[in-house]
Amino acid sequence: MLLIREVLDKQMVDKKQNRIGKADGVVLSLSDGDAPKVAFIEMGSLTLSRRMGRRPHRFLLWLFRAAGIDENATAFRVPWEKVRDVGINIEVNVDRRETPLEQCQDWLKRHVITWIPGG
Repeated sequence: MLLIREVLDKQMVDKKQNRIGKADGVVLSLSDGDAPKVAFIEMGSLTLSRRMGRRPHRFLLWLFRAAGIDENATAFRVPWEKVRDVGINIEVNVDRRETPLEQCQDWLKRHVITWIPGG
């Protein structure tokens, strides 16, 4: 498998086929004498901004600080052992409620949508 071509930027779906985001990064584990192994798939704006370069990443960190989000915020990682299939989508054995996407949607419902008339 050509790891970057097959995994990076593909849609990820949970065990019930709900979209949970895109694969923004791949984390490898290195050990002495062994070939590198895929450890995690990362999702989130932090990983994506890091791929885009130093300036976009610094800007996003500034936005996080300005919004009061924890400076030590990290990307969501899905262990490679939870990957069930890599095809058109990447199927992973996780529940969507564990992902940052679900948490973001819950926050939007509580803080934004409830204030929209008819929302």
